Amino acid sequence: MRLRLVNVNPIEALPVIELVEEASTRLSVEDFTLVLLRGRDALMKELREAWTSEAEDFYALHIALEGPTIYVRLDVTDEDLLRASIYHELGHALLHGSPRYYRIPIPPPLMKLGPLAPRVLYLLAIAVKDFEVSRLLAREGLAETQEPLLREMLHPEPIPWDLLQGESLILALASILKPIMFSLPLIGEDIFKFFSGAPDRLLRMTSGLSRRMGEDT
Repeated sequence: MRLRLVNVNPIEALPVIELVEEASTRLSVEDFTLVLLRGRDALMKELREAWTSEAEDFYALHIALEGPTIYVRLDVTDEDLLRASIYHELGHALLHGSPRYYRIPIPPPLMKLGPLAPRVLYLLAIAVKDFEVSRLLAREGLAETQEPLLREMLHPEPIPWDLLQGESLILALASILKPIMFSLPLIGEDIFKFFSGAPDRLLRMTSGLSRRMGEDT
């Protein structure tokens, strides 16, 4: 592990460093950089072109454009969620630590969506990668580390499906794949009852996709 502190006191950072060391040992992850910082602005400055509006919602974040790198914010209050997030992001570092997992060409079928295609591809990609991380943690006997994140996933924001159409419907369909795919290796198809309002066809497709998932993203 390579450590970099961004305007953070080493003493303040020590508990998180110890937590990351414990988690990385349990997962046998050695080759990654840990960046500790505080606040949204610091994270935005560090990520530069990799910044997205979703990034500010994360306690920890994995980016592999320059090798496996995990960013952890120290300005968080929920220690359980932070611990769960660290295990999750270490899973990404182990499985998706190369830039090739993030520079994905748009498949021809998605090109039909026009300007919406990159956004939909992003949502699909993170759903697949989250599935692989949860599957890894479950296989390693570490599913319990994800319970705080799982509780977050099991309380999705209500979606007015009957009112959606066009681009709004496409984005809504793509966006719920992340919590579903994250949860499937942890609790199986029980996850679908938490998304009972979603179109049945989408739920069936997601179930089938998870069964066909191989070992290579």
